[in-house]
Amino acid sequence: MTDESDAEGGTARRARRAAVPEAARARAARPRPAAPPPRPADDELNNRLFFRLFQVMNLYERVGQREVGCSGVQGAVLGALSVEPETGVAFSELAAHLAVSRQNLDGVLKRLEKLGWIERVGNPDNRRIKMVRLTPPGRAAWDGIIERSMRFYRAGTRGIPRADRAAFVDTLIRIGRGLKAIPPGAISGAASAADDAPPPPRRAGRGPTSRKETR
Repeated sequence: MTDESDAEGGTARRARRAAVPEAARARAARPRPAAPPPRPADDELNNRLFFRLFQVMNLYERVGQREVGCSGVQGAVLGALSVEPETGVAFSELAAHLAVSRQNLDGVLKRLEKLGWIERVGNPDNRRIKMVRLTPPGRAAWDGIIERSMRFYRAGTRGIPRADRAAFVDTLIRIGRGLKAIPPGAISGAASAADDAPPPPRRAGRGPTSRKETR
């Protein structure tokens, strides 16, 4: 009985050992998912470019808020209004200059109004146009913000040659133009109803032809 048991055990072990390579061959024969094709080098560079822009934008907001004392969009609004401190800037022109939606701009202006830094007034030449302008406390606040902003920018660009900074500004302008030129639905394949709507007619109003590119 012992001899028979040993023989049966040996047969079972040999069967298990033989099954291992069979299983390995079966696994190797299974079709494997195809690896995604490598992206073109240009696409990889573009991906890195926009991701770095995203990172720098977040750093700019976080560190700038801490060191300068206001958000980037708040500083940009105050800087634009400082060009026309007496008459102010039309709401629609301010939104277009900052490349923000009217809804988002309204929220920023409400926060600045609570601080007492800006006010909305009527346009004496056209009652339908709302003007936005700095208040005396807003002008005083801007004087401190612009001074801190300049020191903040110098610290952030320390060690970068002037020629490199000038070239980068030009590159950003060209990227902005490229983004603006994308037709609605060209990438997604479907435009929203808001994108399909024609733009509102431009209304005349006083405002600066150029604005300070500051916080």
